[in-house]
Amino acid sequence: MKLDLLLNGLPISAKGGNLAVEVQGLAYDSRKVKPGDLFVAIRGSRDDGHRHIPEALAKGARALLLQEPPAEVSQVPWAIVPDTREALARIACRLFGDPSREVRLGGITGTNGKTTTAYLVEAILREAGREVGVIGTVNYRYCGRELTADNTTPESYELQRLLREMRSSGVTDVVMEVSSHALEQGRVRGCHFDVGVFTNLSREHLDYHGTLEAYLEAKALLFRRFLRESCKDPWAVYNREDPRVKEVAEGIKGLKRLGYGLKEGDIRALRWRTSLEGTEALLLTPEGEIEVSSSLVGPHNLLNIMAAVATALALEVPLEAAAKGVAQVKRVPGRMEKVWGEPAVFVDYAHTPDALEKALKGLRPLVRGRLIVVFGCGGERDRGKRPLMGDVASRLADLVVVTSDNPRGEDPLEIIEEIRSGLLPGRAHEIVPDRREAIRWALREASPQDAVLIAGKGHETYQIIGTSRRPFDDREEALRALRELKGWN
Repeated sequence: MKLDLLLNGLPISAKGGNLAVEVQGLAYDSRKVKPGDLFVAIRGSRDDGHRHIPEALAKGARALLLQEPPAEVSQVPWAIVPDTREALARIACRLFGDPSREVRLGGITGTNGKTTTAYLVEAILREAGREVGVIGTVNYRYCGRELTADNTTPESYELQRLLREMRSSGVTDVVMEVSSHALEQGRVRGCHFDVGVFTNLSREHLDYHGTLEAYLEAKALLFRRFLRESCKDPWAVYNREDPRVKEVAEGIKGLKRLGYGLKEGDIRALRWRTSLEGTEALLLTPEGEIEVSSSLVGPHNLLNIMAAVATALALEVPLEAAAKGVAQVKRVPGRMEKVWGEPAVFVDYAHTPDALEKALKGLRPLVRGRLIVVFGCGGERDRGKRPLMGDVASRLADLVVVTSDNPRGEDPLEIIEEIRSGLLPGRAHEIVPDRREAIRWALREASPQDAVLIAGKGHETYQIIGTSRRPFDDREEALRALRELKGWN
């Protein structure tokens, strides 16, 4: 494609060379540049693509898209735009033919519940006879294919390419988890949503956003910017029980809205019950009443179910299909995933104070014996949440086992000490730095009437120690320990 056609409409402030040159492809990672590519230099939080222009040129880049003039006279054409990341999104849409216009697209944001809600919506849409693609934290999947998810929401170039591949494979509906990073960085620029979902908001990613207010502003972009830019007259689905989410959703004029909540909302629970075996509820919706039965445990999962039902209504799915779809979801990987019966052992991705609190509060009234929690905190991430998670765990669990999560480049013992500083005095706890041993220790302590929550890593199949990613799966470790303790191996 001719470079000038590719850049047509972008706010170019300066340029050099012949922009009518033919480019063969596009790359924003200098390591992936191929001869004939346009190299887009992006400024990230940890690196700046402008530093890697020499490498891109050495690999055969035919043109450059930059935010500042090249340091030296370039031997290839170049253009300057105010924001190369936003420009990348616009170029990607053009390259792949605006695929989001050709599918029904739902975007789900929020601190917690995105993945579970996405699984539920996927099952509902399949029950309605739709061909569904999913882009999310666990993986990207469509038409029997599963791709590794490097990010919850891919960079715009990969996202538009994936949407085009999905549509070309016959996908009619796409469910996408949308992270705060993706919203703030404009990765979903050019995505035309049919529905946006905002599940909740609590402390997370402050190492990136700085403050809770900035984090909220990033999340709110789904409604405030990207729904409003959609060509499809989209719906906003939101949790009315979260005051911040409610304020965002109800403060935007002109959006079609569906609010949900256990006690109030367009979709609300007339009655409900939850046990260690699952959840049942009678929901009132604008289309009538619906009985739902699910293997998912806890009131927070009922809210996820309600979000999914609301999304289904926005996508014109009959209530009967919604109920059947909810029942189809037997488990969500690493989301309050039950891996054993007696003691009841759950693996959950809860890695924020709010998520841990919801998980423990959901289990607390269901447990006949003690509630035991095993958790740690990730290294090189928001340090402020560590004592908060210690406080939550010691308030709500009978026994707290503090261990390592993904320490990355930090000293695991220093992370553990910061968690320990938040533990309430006199509450039962054990420090076991080795996560494998911590899981084994907790399960050895548990009686058949107890419940053990292994929190923080969920679906992850690795542990990051230093710069190495080592195989580690909480579910497999729990099952291995239980079998050994019972003498089955």
